[in-house]
Amino acid sequence: MIDYTVIGPGGAEDRRGDAAELRAAAAESAFVWVELDAPEPALLGEALEALGLDRFATAPVSIVHRRPKVETVDDAVLVLVKTVWYIEATQQVETGDLAFYTDGRALVTVRRGVVDPVPAVRRRLAAEPEFRAEGLPGVVHALFDAIVEQYDGAVEDLADDVSELERAIFSGERVDRNQEIYFLIRETLEFQNAVRPLVPFARSLKQRHGGTDVLRHPGFGAVAGHLLRVDAAIETCMSLLTTVLTAHQGQIGTWQNEDTKKISAWAAIAIAPTIIAGVYGMNFDHMPELHWTVGYPLALVLMALVCVFLYRGFRRNGWL
Repeated sequence: MIDYTVIGPGGAEDRRGDAAELRAAAAESAFVWVELDAPEPALLGEALEALGLDRFATAPVSIVHRRPKVETVDDAVLVLVKTVWYIEATQQVETGDLAFYTDGRALVTVRRGVVDPVPAVRRRLAAEPEFRAEGLPGVVHALFDAIVEQYDGAVEDLADDVSELERAIFSGERVDRNQEIYFLIRETLEFQNAVRPLVPFARSLKQRHGGTDVLRHPGFGAVAGHLLRVDAAIETCMSLLTTVLTAHQGQIGTWQNEDTKKISAWAAIAIAPTIIAGVYGMNFDHMPELHWTVGYPLALVLMALVCVFLYRGFRRNGWL
C-alpha cells in the first residue's frame, strides 16, 4: 500500500491505496504527491510505475553518497539534491538527500537525513489557497528553496568556525593546528561536493532555461541565485583554509628554525667549557699552569668568560 496526498482546488487530502488507486487519483485531481522516507526499493518502484515516472535509473535507497544531479526524460524530470546541516559542537558537515520525480502532474519525493522541508510545505498546501493555485511547480520550488535556505545557515556556521580558526592561528600561540585545519578542509569539501554539482543547473534556471514546465516557476531564478552565492561562500571558505594551512606550515617551519638556533647556541655555549676542562683533565706533567696555585680558579674564570661572551653574541644575533 502507498501513502499519498491528493491536492486539488479545495485542499489537500491524505489517502492510502494500491498502485491502481494511486493512478486513478492522479488522473482525477490537480496533482498527487507521494512522500517516501527512505523506503524499500520495491515500494518506490511501484509508486513510480503507477505514476508513469519509472523512466529513470533508480539508485538503491541505501546508498548514502549519491551525487546531486538533474535528469530529464521527455516531460519528466528527476532532481536529486543534497540536504546539509552543520553540527557546531563537533564542526561536522552532515548530509542527506531529497529526490524529486515529477512530470508536472504527479510528484514523488524520497528523503534521507535529518533535514526535512516536507512538513512545512504540506502545511502551506493545507492552509494557503494561493499556494495550491501555483500547482506542482510551486511545491517543487518551495521544497528546493527550503533546502537552499538550509545551505545558507550551514555555510554561515562553517564560515564562523573558519574565521575562529584563522584568529587562533595568528594569535601568537605556538600550537600545532594542522589537524584542525585538515578536518575543516575535509568538512568544507563535503559541503562543496553537495552543492557544486548543482551549479550548472542553477545557472540554467537563472537564465530561464529550466527545460520543463515544472522548473519554470518564477521563483526559481531567485533560488538559483541564492544557490550560486552559497557555492561562492563555500569556495571562499576553502580558499581561506588553504591559505591558512600554507601560512601555518610556514609558522611551524619558523618555530622549528628558532628552536634549532636555540639548541645550537646552547650547545656551543656548553661545548666551550667542556673543551677547556677536557684539555686540563689530561693531567700531563708538562702542561702550562698545571702546578699554579691560581690555575684552577683561572680555568673556571676562563670558562665563565667564554660562556658569557658566546651568550652575548648569540643574544645579539637573535639566536637566544
